[in-house]
Amino acid sequence: MNLKLVEFESESLKDNPLKDPYKRKVAVIEPENPQGKPLIIYLSGFLSSSLSMLNYDPFSEDMKTRLERMKAEGKSNGVVMVLPDTFTKMGGNQYLNSSAVGNYEDYVMEVVKTLSETYKTDKIGIMGKSSGGYGSVMIGMKHKEIRAIADHSGDAYFEYIYIPEFPVAIERLGRFSSWREWFTTFWNRETKKRRDELTTLMILAMSAFYSPRGEDVELPFSLETGEIVEDVWKRWVEKDPVRALKNYVTALREKEVVYIDVGKRDEYNIQYGSRIIHSILSKSGVDHVYEEFDGGHHDTSFRYDYSIAILEKYLNDGEKQ
Repeated sequence: MNLKLVEFESESLKDNPLKDPYKRKVAVIEPENPQGKPLIIYLSGFLSSSLSMLNYDPFSEDMKTRLERMKAEGKSNGVVMVLPDTFTKMGGNQYLNSSAVGNYEDYVMEVVKTLSETYKTDKIGIMGKSSGGYGSVMIGMKHKEIRAIADHSGDAYFEYIYIPEFPVAIERLGRFSSWREWFTTFWNRETKKRRDELTTLMILAMSAFYSPRGEDVELPFSLETGEIVEDVWKRWVEKDPVRALKNYVTALREKEVVYIDVGKRDEYNIQYGSRIIHSILSKSGVDHVYEEFDGGHHDTSFRYDYSIAILEKYLNDGEKQ
């Protein structure tokens, strides 16, 4: 396997409101003779970047080692794996276009267009974990160029994921005159990884992607009383896959494969949203692969062996089974 690190200049991210870089590192792991091979975009979870998949981990495998092992074991004939950096000052990414963060859906599709031309392939898949799984579904179902989707524990059924975390964010943000003051204080703080602070950052980030108002952010709750603001919460729910995918059933039927998995004991209750998605797809006649495994939300990268192999098989076959 050959690892390339490319600097990608994005037109979509120029002048983004957070002034995050528009020149981004994109790692590409190539097999031998990469032309025409399946191209898979990997989207990272929140508080991470896809580039972290190259890091040494004594308890798991980096992505290059995984792909080399899968090839040696006969589980893969070779894919082009793409790891784009998508980290933002909001702490991560939901891979939507947002006036408060930047046009990250467009950015991902810029990468897809450029690299599909480079490798002369239309066998394009997208996969991700957690926020990356969410992004894989939301981007994958909207764009016909993406022919296969793998969603590992992607955010779904927002009532169970986010509302339990609202009180932490309400308490923290309520100490400041505005979310921007808290945001500035957070990034100026030497220690940032306290759980309550990261939870607050996460809820603020979701607000920036789900309920932006220009370059400002509308929170889904009152900081004074904690009451949920229904019209803002409605905007969040509209971006929940269990609601949104109903508008893309026809497009999903055209995919080579839709793969979804989730741990039975997911700490963020994502198993319930995943089950709802599975039910909707089944009732809508969308062929898909759904698996629940014995585990939670974390330390589940071993599941990538399954999704990479499935995406590669279906993209190479060019037909549903």
